[in-house]
Parts: sequence; C-alpha cells; structure tokens
Amino acid sequence: MKYSEEAYSAVKAVISSKIEIGKEKFDIEKYKDNRAAYYKKLIEGLFKKIRSSAGEDYYLKLWKLYKENKLNELLPVLEEIKKIEKEEKKEKKVGFAIPRVPAEIKDEVNADLLEIQKCFENDCLRSSVILCGRILETALHRKYFEISGRDILETSPGIGLGNLVAKLKELNYNFDPGLSEQIHLINQVRVYSVHKKQEAFYPTKDQAHAIILYTLDAVKKMF
Repeated sequence: MKYSEEAYSAVKAVISSKIEIGKEKFDIEKYKDNRAAYYKKLIEGLFKKIRSSAGEDYYLKLWKLYKENKLNELLPVLEEIKKIEKEEKKEKKVGFAIPRVPAEIKDEVNADLLEIQKCFENDCLRSSVILCGRILETALHRKYFEISGRDILETSPGIGLGNLVAKLKELNYNFDPGLSEQIHLINQVRVYSVHKKQEAFYPTKDQAHAIILYTLDAVKKMF
C-alpha cells in the first residue's frame, strides 16, 4: 500500500469517528484521546513519507490543510497523489547494472542489488540506501583481504566504512581520485537513514537513485 493510500484511510477514519487530533496534549487514559494521539502520529509520519515520494509542494499543501484542521480538503489532495503514484508505477522500471566483482562476493552483491531494486521500486528508499552501505562493506572487506591476505572481520567485526577506508590506505591501496570521498558521502547518507535522529531522514527518490548509482560506480572502480 502506498503512503497516500494509508494517509487517505487514516484521515477518513478521523473524520468519520469525529476524533480531535489538533490538541497539543492528550489524556491517554481517555479512549478518544488515545485514538487521537495514535492518528496524529500516524498521519504526520505518513506526510513525511509522502514528502519523499510525491515532492515538497504536495507535502507543504498537505501540511497547511492539516494544520488548519481542514481534513475534508485533504482527501482530494491525497487522491491526486494516489493517481500520480499509480502513473509512476506504470513507468518503465529502473534497472541497475550489476558491477563486475570477484567470484567470492558475486552472489552476495547480486542478492543485495536485487533487494535494492525491489526497495527502490516500492519507495522503500531508506532501505535501499542502507543496503548500499552493505554492498560497499562487502566490497571493501574483499579488497582488504585481497591486499593483506587477512579477514578483517575476524579481528574487527564491527569496523565501519570510514575505518575500512583508513585501513586500506595504511596498506598503501591507491583509491581512484575522489573514490574515498564518494564512499564517505554514501556512508553519511546511510548513517542518517539508519540512526535515530531528532527527525528521521527520508531520502527523496532522486537522492536514493543517486546514492545507488554512486555505490555501483564505487564498486566498479575497486575491481
């Protein structure tokens, strides 16, 4: 189910149940207040997800109507977004070329890339970015093993991407110009997507697409 469909159903439920979600504070001991707090959190969370899939203009429009408590006017806007999402689904699927990698990690990289493709096509954009970090880790671990003959996972199982890059530099591995910065950028976006922040980071479709292409390019340069 798309975020717009979920938001539409939630707003309809609030309207039909005559729940007041505009309060600043809720008494969770009261049934109606408890439900209101639930729907408030649900709808606001879905609007943030719609922001990443439908764009800033629709997000601002939804948020304005929501803040003004014009819930009935939210429904036709959400219907518009549903139509847009439906049309986007009809468009040709984006394909990501599998990079050439050593046979020892080929199956693992291919499996992650197929998962990334599914996540990207279904607007699970944070998940696709997180998986990009996993592909880079697999590639860097393999590169370290090729150069040193040692499996760094045995001595440093929780080593991060930044430390992996540093370890490879200590072994005099010459990264292509800009590659270490490229890996750092991918890692930063991944970290913001994974770790709990004051406000969750939801990459846009274009941002996720760029990170996937950056990841595949980085792997290609390594091998």
